[in-house]
Amino acid sequence: MHFFGRLVWIIITVTMMGLAVSFAISNDAVISLSLWPLTHRLDLPIWLFGVGAFAFGGILGAILMGGQMLAIRAKLWHAQSHIKKLNKQTAPDPEKDNSLILPQTPES
Repeated sequence: MHFFGRLVWIIITVTMMGLAVSFAISNDAVISLSLWPLTHRLDLPIWLFGVGAFAFGGILGAILMGGQMLAIRAKLWHAQSHIKKLNKQTAPDPEKDNSLILPQTPES
């Protein structure tokens, strides 16, 4: 099963790379970018803007997912420590006389 999952990811990666190369080859026009409070303009090929936006989105998504992963791991760690604490509380103490705690069953 691991092999097929890896194969699917390889197919997706190769397809996306092919689309990126095709986009870069067919779009060679130059665009001018500017940001309102600044007076400078940035002239760059449109393919570079498209691929850069795609890469920026991927990196931002990975950072956000990493934050979510850390939050989930922190909750898991807290739950595991809580379970260990509860297990210690419910574990029978070998020094105690358990016959006083457990009810006696009538013998027939």
